[in-house]
Amino acid sequence: MKKNKLFRLANNYINENNFSMIYKNNSLDVINYTKILDFSSTLISFSHKNNDYYVEGDNLVISKMMEDEILITGNIKKITFI
Repeated sequence: MKKNKLFRLANNYINENNFSMIYKNNSLDVINYTKILDFSSTLISFSHKNNDYYVEGDNLVISKMMEDEILITGNIKKITFI
């Protein structure tokens, strides 16, 4: 039983399917976003399913961009969603 649970945990970690945002050291890692809506040095917006997310700040940059993950860095002041 413990092997199955460990396998599921490892599989979920490797094949992450859940939407998540992790804020650490003035950077925001967004996993499994759907679409980037707009970006500038003061606002980056993206969507996931029926929600739109807005990251506001100064000197914002998409430092890493993969098919399903982005890393936003800069002086992040506010994160909102609708």
